[in-house]
Order: sequence, then structure tokens, then C-alpha cells
Amino acid sequence: MDSNNISLDVFEESIPDDCEYSPPIFLEWKMFFVGIIGLIVALISIIHNSLLFYTFNTSTVLRKRNLTYLMWISGCDVFISLCYIAIMCVQVYTDYFESFNLLVLWHEYLRAAFTVSHITLSAASFLLMAATIERYLQSTADNRTLKLFQILATHRTYVVFCCFLASFIFRGTVFFEIEVVTQPNCTGFSSMGLAVVPMFGENMDVVWRFFVRKIVTVFLPFAVLAYFNAAIVMNVRRTDRDQTVKALVLFITVGTRGEVTRLRSRLRAVTRMLVMVVTGYLLANILDIIIAFWETVNIQSLQDLPSLYTVLSDVSSFLPIAACALRLPIYTINDRQIRVEVRRKFCDLITQCCRCCPCVLCDNHQRKKLYDHQLESERLFPKNEPTPKLEIRNYGLQSLIMARASLSTKEIYDIQRFRESYDV
Repeated sequence: MDSNNISLDVFEESIPDDCEYSPPIFLEWKMFFVGIIGLIVALISIIHNSLLFYTFNTSTVLRKRNLTYLMWISGCDVFISLCYIAIMCVQVYTDYFESFNLLVLWHEYLRAAFTVSHITLSAASFLLMAATIERYLQSTADNRTLKLFQILATHRTYVVFCCFLASFIFRGTVFFEIEVVTQPNCTGFSSMGLAVVPMFGENMDVVWRFFVRKIVTVFLPFAVLAYFNAAIVMNVRRTDRDQTVKALVLFITVGTRGEVTRLRSRLRAVTRMLVMVVTGYLLANILDIIIAFWETVNIQSLQDLPSLYTVLSDVSSFLPIAACALRLPIYTINDRQIRVEVRRKFCDLITQCCRCCPCVLCDNHQRKKLYDHQLESERLFPKNEPTPKLEIRNYGLQSLIMARASLSTKEIYDIQRFRESYDV
């Protein structure tokens, strides 16, 4: 089961032996579930992720947080949703309305849309893997993992490039693996079909498509994300008590309750946000993993159950689109700064598009209030301001003794290190 859950092996059966047209089974179900529900969710996903990508790319406040992975994941989600409409929805409309012109158009752009869908789905998975591994390294209290985290944090651009390069290598060949064929002796819907083109020979194609590509782009991301997602949750639970004690010690020595409290709450918020995104990815792709494993082990038994195969394919195609549409609610619920910036950018777009009828909720006074009081209060340490110097507050001899006994050299520089490496 490949991108948008259209298997290349299905294409091998798409060319009829005669000129009789057989409409797909469960066409009414497909029209309702894919053609209506899927289209609505895909459009919501496109709007949400376009707004996220625009906000991450243009917001000066969020750009200081270096939300590189989330920005590019949102960009990939836009193309994934567009390809879902172009591949899945249009195919259903073609069969339901029996439009031959739509069938011809669908075959003309299918190879390009299918390839883009493959590449963006794999790139989003790799980017999510990179973000999860980076968050795991940041959640572990180990100097070695911290150094590795700092290396990855300072080279995110190269990591993003490697993710897209790997996606092109493992998924870009899909464009050359399918082709549109015509039946000159037939007319109408039976005159066009799709066929799989062998690239490396029959045996090597099986190794490449089923073992190398599926392991690297399907099974590996799922296993890595499941492991590191669970590890992050365990690390957060294990270090919660230590972080509480550390916050109290820092407050005694630094005397800045607001900064310490926001530091801990921000780390927990971004960690919770990423955990929810990864969990949504795992739940959305678990069915695809089962079908992909079934196809790899015994695809003939799956093709012998066309009704089950059709329903599972439609559902497994829809779940990743639903996960893409949930990105914006997850971000805005867990991160107040993202919520304020998204609202501010949305108000800017509404104001620019509707100058003659400005939105009451987006007037300049309220936008200024949101920016000044909600956004600025979230900032820990602006990059253009020096890190506050640690100074011992006079809270009594007992507090001073406890602080000196509990505070290590590593903890003294926690705030400065957090400011240098803080991001998602």
C-alpha cells in the first residue's frame, strides 16, 4: 500500500481483457466517504496547513523559535491533501458521473500527482522522525545526548534537505514505474488503463518495491516514531520530580519565578504537542501498516477479498488526511504563542482580502492587545537581550545552604543553555 494507499500492483489488473466496462464495487460508499467526506476534510487540511506554513514562515516571533520541521511538515501536508483530491476524489467522480473527459484528464496528471503524493508523504514522515528524535535528545538529562541535540539543532537546514533527498530517492522512481496505456480496439472507459513498468527486472523490482522501499518509507518511520514517542513520555514522567526541585532551586538563587515557570511550562507544552502529533500519525498509519504487511506477505489473498480491500483502502487513505487536518487544532491548543500568532496572521489576511468590510474581531486595537499582552509575555529571553545574571537572593541562611548544596554547575547554566537551544 503506497502513497494515498493506491498499490502499484492494482495497476497491473486495471487493463481489461475485453472492452466491457465494469464500474468499481461500493460506488455509492466511495462517493459518500471519499467524494464528500474526504473532500471536505482534505479542503480543511489545505486551509489549516496553508495558514500554518504562512504563519511559521512570516512570523518574526515564531521564526526565532526555529520551527523548521513543523513548517515543512505543514507544507508537505498541503500537497498530500491536494494529491488526495486529485487522485482519490476525482477517480470516484469519474466513475460515479461516468465522465469520460474527466477520465482522460485524470490519466494525464496521475503520474505526476502520484509521485508528488509519494514524495511528500515520505518527507513528512522523515521530518516528523527528525523532530521526534531531536525532542527525545532534549528530554534526556545526559551531556552526550545534549551535545548531539545541539549539533542537530544548529544544522536543521541540512536535516530537512536530507529528508527530502531521501524521499526523492526512495519514492521518486514511482513516476517511471507506471504508465498510461490505451486499448485501440476499445472505446469509452475501457480504452484507457494503467500498467506497471519494470525498471530493474522482475526479481529486482520485487526487492526494491516491497523490501527496500516499504521498509525504509513505511515500516521504519512507524517503528522509530513509536519507540521515541514512548521514550519521550517516559522521560517526561521520570524527570518531572527532578525538574520541580530544580525550578525551586533556580527560584531561590535567581529569584525569577516567572522565567523558570514559563521555561518548564513551555518545554512541557511543546513536548505534549509533538507527542500528540506523533500519536495521531501512528493511529492514522496503523491500518496502512497492516495492509502493507499483508500485501508483502500474500497479496493474492487480499485481492481475493475485493470488498474488504476496497473498504480498507478507502479508510486507510482517509486517515492520514484527517491527521493532517488536525495539525492546526493540536498546535493551537498546546502552544499559546502559536495560537496568538496564527490568529494574528489570519486577521491580517482577512483585513487584506476584505478591506471594505473589516472584521470586528480583527481590528487594530485588539490585535495590538493580543500582541503586547499575550505574545510578549510568552517570550523567555529575547535573543537581543543578555541572559539575566544569577545572583543569590537573601531568603535566609537555610535557603542559601539548600541552594548551594543542590545547585550544580550544569544547573547554573540551565537557563542560558535553554535559551541557546530552545525550539521545537
